[in-house]
Amino acid sequence: MSFVTILTHTWLEMSNLGFDTAGFPNTVCAVDGCHIPIMRPHCDNPLAYMNRKQFYSVNLTGFCDSQRRFCHISVGHPGSWHDARAFRFTEVCRVLEEDPHSLVPQGMHIIGDNAYPLLPQLMRSYRDNGHLSARQRYFNRKLNAARVVIEHAFGILKSKFRRLHYLQMRSISNISSAVSACCILHNLCLEPSDQVVVVGDGVDDEPYPQQPHNTNACHYRDQICGQI
Repeated sequence: MSFVTILTHTWLEMSNLGFDTAGFPNTVCAVDGCHIPIMRPHCDNPLAYMNRKQFYSVNLTGFCDSQRRFCHISVGHPGSWHDARAFRFTEVCRVLEEDPHSLVPQGMHIIGDNAYPLLPQLMRSYRDNGHLSARQRYFNRKLNAARVVIEHAFGILKSKFRRLHYLQMRSISNISSAVSACCILHNLCLEPSDQVVVVGDGVDDEPYPQQPHNTNACHYRDQICGQI
């Protein structure tokens, strides 16, 4: 289950301005995933929802603007799934494959961590192989500083809706509806003065899976790297 905010020209300008102020240009939104702990669900394969920390959860993939408002979410996939796999089942991923410029204008991009594929419309940091240039390390710092807004959005969401620390529901459909409702309410009641409390989900980052090489995306990333 997911929802998408209509990406109007005004919305894009405001979000881009916020990310540009944070030091990373031409950015539409940031993406990341988090776990919502749940009871053992009633479904065909409940063990699929057992994550690597040995508790049941669903994966929430969130996209937010520079003001920490969710513009798209996808929730309900099993907690055993890696963020990269959950991303592949989002509406955003489908549109990026079929008609990317209908979602992300030419010359703009989404930002995420290394769990996500490098695409012309989706930027991630350079993988640190011990031989990064000073400019590449600077690029990584600026990208990571800009994408922290999605971590802040999750933190505010879970601090305002504490039921999300453990949802006592067994229906995946009901769980998805409840989390989606909380995300919508988060957008409606979000205030600039909201204190940022980053709440961990108890699941450490896993080793990132190898992603397919995209030459165009690599060239575009190098271009951005040379400009910031």
